[in-house]
Amino acid sequence: MRHHHAAYLGLLVIGMTLLASPRPASAQFISPGKLTSAHASEEGARNCTSCHELRKRGTQNGLCLACHAPLAELIDEGRGLHATLEGSCARCHKEHGGRDLDMVRFDSLGFDHADAGYEFEGAHADAGCRDCHAPNLIADADTRLFKARNGVLRSTFLGLGTRCVACHRRDDPHGGQFKQAECTDCHGQVEWSPAPGFDHDRTRYPLRGLHRQVGCAECHPSDRSKSPEVVRYRPLRFARCTNCHEDEHRGRMGATCTSCHGTAGWGIDAGAFEDAFDHTSVDYVLNGAHASVGCAGCHDPAASRREGIDLSFRQADLGKAYPAPAADDCTACHVDYHEGAFAASPTGGACAGCHSESAWHPSSYDLFRHNDEADFELEGAHLAAPCESCHANADPTGGLRLEISDQSCAGCHAEDDPHRDQFAPGICEDCHGTESFRIPGFDHDLTAYPLDGAHRGVACSSCHVAEEQADGRRFVRYKPIDTSCRSCHGGTE
Repeated sequence: MRHHHAAYLGLLVIGMTLLASPRPASAQFISPGKLTSAHASEEGARNCTSCHELRKRGTQNGLCLACHAPLAELIDEGRGLHATLEGSCARCHKEHGGRDLDMVRFDSLGFDHADAGYEFEGAHADAGCRDCHAPNLIADADTRLFKARNGVLRSTFLGLGTRCVACHRRDDPHGGQFKQAECTDCHGQVEWSPAPGFDHDRTRYPLRGLHRQVGCAECHPSDRSKSPEVVRYRPLRFARCTNCHEDEHRGRMGATCTSCHGTAGWGIDAGAFEDAFDHTSVDYVLNGAHASVGCAGCHDPAASRREGIDLSFRQADLGKAYPAPAADDCTACHVDYHEGAFAASPTGGACAGCHSESAWHPSSYDLFRHNDEADFELEGAHLAAPCESCHANADPTGGLRLEISDQSCAGCHAEDDPHRDQFAPGICEDCHGTESFRIPGFDHDLTAYPLDGAHRGVACSSCHVAEEQADGRRFVRYKPIDTSCRSCHGGTE
């Protein structure tokens, strides 16, 4: 009996001691250890549920990601290493080991970087982790802000971009000449030079004939105006042979050397010139229907007398046997039936945006492009309307009338107006849609005469009767209508 009494007194003393202890001592008694410096603000028993759920062991991933928002976004998008991992965050990140504990349990030597979505190749395989994962190379603004705010900007592995310029912007030897291109379009990861992916035929100036034997430096000199010097690749002038070659004729034969010469060799056999001439040796390759046109069709000023053709020639070329047309674009030779209506379109008005060299028709401009590029989106019954029903041209010899200044309903349907000008222009859509002219649900309460009582069951035609105009066309009268009782129901004088 005494033994049990003593034990009870001992528990009572311990309980009173705990109750009397200050709050930090109580928190320390419950916690398995102090938090790291990154989580120090969460220290204390009142903050346990920031990382732990009651009656559940360990941490909960959802609570971790609620704070680590940049990482949660990567996981949601399926990007980076964490998007491939399963299980608890605590598998790799430990806590309650004191302020100086390194929370990241990461084996950098055994880590396969392909698991992070970026596989190392070539010279990248020899780079150290912090050669790339450095604060100044973090491209993601949210990650940079989050890590800096928590004092771990130098230790994070998140936030890098995957484009070459994300890390090598300062190493660009081209001085920004290829801002819109990717380094990997030409270069590999083993070494910078040579550029195995570069193909001069993919540029605006494909190399033909003897040009293939010319060294790069003969056309691409160093630009000494840059510091440090860079090799000039663009812009370069190449529209004329004389941009690079001296004119031995001193201008007497005109400025276009390709009228007589090609890149295969300087000499010319005048007798067999037309039959043997390779048009790919000049800046204009003949494709599709152009390949079947005779030389005179493009190189004879008299060809402009043909319907739809309007050739332009440089004055200096007109005296040559084969004057070259000023074929900067399709309209240099062909009449533009659209009269520049497409100049502001995404294609810049280029004929090739809708037409091909194989045949003028059919056009590649369809309903989908109309909705993407035009300022009038086709919906409902408009999708089934032929182009000519809206874009008809008064001139039967011309093309379609593309610009429609009045795009209101009345602009196209004035002749079809069944209301005969009873309603102000531009309000058709207040009642009608584009699916059908029938009104899906007209609300009479929005008019000047709301329907109530027995009026709600009256058919529309009982009040809105058909009338005939002076020209014989009939229409239903909607306004003006006398709304007095006597006008419909009669009455005594």
